[in-house]
Amino acid sequence: MFAHFVIVIVISSSIVGFVLYVQSSKEVDKQTNELLTQIVDNAMNHTDMYLKKYDRATLSMLTSTNVKEFLNLDKNNFVSYFLSIRPIKEKVIQPLFINNPEISMVYLLGYNGLSIYDHNAETDFSHSVLLDKLESLKEITNNDGKLTIMDWSFLDGRLALTRKISDRQTSKVFKGILGIELNIEELTSLWKGIRLGETGYFYIVNDNGKIVYHPKTEMIGKQLNEKLLTKLKENQNRIFNYKDGIERVHFNRRSDYSGWTLVASLPLDELRAPVTNIRKTTLITCAIALIIALILAYRFGQSIIRPIKILENGMRRTEKGDWTRVAIIGRTDEMDRLFVSYNMMVTRLQELMEQVYAEELKNKEYLLRRQAAEFQALQLQINPHFLYNTLETIVCYAVVQDSQEIKEIVRSLSYMLRYSVRADLEEITVANELKHVLHFMNIMNYRLGYTFEVEVLIPPDLLLKKMVRLTLQPLVENVFKHAFPDGIESHHQISIDAFIDNDDFVVTVTDNGTGIAPERLMDLQSKLSMQQTHTHLPEREAREGGIGLLNVHSRIQIVFGDKYGLSISDNESMTGAKVTLRMPSKNGEVDLLS
Repeated sequence: MFAHFVIVIVISSSIVGFVLYVQSSKEVDKQTNELLTQIVDNAMNHTDMYLKKYDRATLSMLTSTNVKEFLNLDKNNFVSYFLSIRPIKEKVIQPLFINNPEISMVYLLGYNGLSIYDHNAETDFSHSVLLDKLESLKEITNNDGKLTIMDWSFLDGRLALTRKISDRQTSKVFKGILGIELNIEELTSLWKGIRLGETGYFYIVNDNGKIVYHPKTEMIGKQLNEKLLTKLKENQNRIFNYKDGIERVHFNRRSDYSGWTLVASLPLDELRAPVTNIRKTTLITCAIALIIALILAYRFGQSIIRPIKILENGMRRTEKGDWTRVAIIGRTDEMDRLFVSYNMMVTRLQELMEQVYAEELKNKEYLLRRQAAEFQALQLQINPHFLYNTLETIVCYAVVQDSQEIKEIVRSLSYMLRYSVRADLEEITVANELKHVLHFMNIMNYRLGYTFEVEVLIPPDLLLKKMVRLTLQPLVENVFKHAFPDGIESHHQISIDAFIDNDDFVVTVTDNGTGIAPERLMDLQSKLSMQQTHTHLPEREAREGGIGLLNVHSRIQIVFGDKYGLSISDNESMTGAKVTLRMPSKNGEVDLLS
């Protein structure tokens, strides 16, 4: 027992510790992923918004009349060129400096070979430097007129932005290049607030692998390691590990607007530190709990094993036929009560077992005989077998006398009786039951004097479902007896439908007759309920039920069980009544009688 206790405790502790560790690790990893994603997304959104500000700022220059005239100047017309410089600087460039003090230089370089620039940084600069880079700027700058982030700048330590411009806002025939250069220190203020632990950091590279931002200033402008750059491109928007001295975890996302890739990097050891602490805590806690549980299990096991050994010795003596009492140990607990019960069991065991076995056999035999008798009694009510041969004789006389009506009536009645006298089938198909109803209606139509058709709405795929024999025709006959007391009119109808309700097969018979009085309906429902709990009804009530509703209800319950049977209610959609047969739905489809 102690060994089993040990196994249970060890397994339970291991499972709890393992599940706790795994779930905690998953939560830590999930939170880390969310943190890195949130940090990179926020940095990317702020960076894009910051750059879009300069995109909007340069739009004012594109609509300036002075800029448009400058782009169309003849480069040999020095007078017009010098006259255009001052208004462009005063009306276009200077307001840009005032609104954006972080801009170090703005330049306008026309394809006509003319250039204008202004800057607020102390540096040696000339127009020739701009003109020398004209062709290079044409190739690098986007041809769609959108802002381009450059890999290099005219001024050291600056971020250069350029865009191609034309003399008309909607024209794609470009005539010059507009460029601005920003103090990179202003831009890096966006990212300095990002904290990624003690040794984690955040950096930005462009598509060419040049580092745009890094917490280490000396790294800005340098080329990123080729292997790391390849890993970044292969693992966009997901976390991956890269070992360069120490193994680090990277998460990166590329901005479609700027073309920059923003990367968050953390040492793997630092990232796994919470998981390591959780593992250590879990192991220590499980070890302490295991030791305490084993001590308690040992003491508890001994308190059970000692009395059980005493009881075991007594049982061995009982096996040998020595029905000796076991001495009470005097603990007044469950074990003493067990000893008392054992002593009582020993004295009465043989007598009780024989008695129970005999009663069991008697009950089974009684139930089988009762069920067979009930089924046979109900069958005999509708099995007038002797009439079958007599009707066959009448048919022969009808043929001799050439009476087609008598022949059809008797033939239908003969089929009905032949169907009734079959005592070897407890279950039949819906199609066979409908055929029996058809013969009944053939007789009824002669009695009524005209053709009354029963509406059958049963889907074809349910026609081979099983049901109890002789259940539909009594219900249709019951409608003719009670639903149309003033005679049958053209608007009267009887409908038979069927459907599957979960695991039950349900057949309904509805009419639009006079309906059932509430008192009569309650009386019928009460009888059906009594029939369900007590298979045998009083003789008077059985006679009132005839071979109709109560008989059908009883036969369904005898075949399928008490949870099935017949129910009756008002017709929900019109006047009249609705009778429902509920039977089990079986997968097998049979054709017992063609």
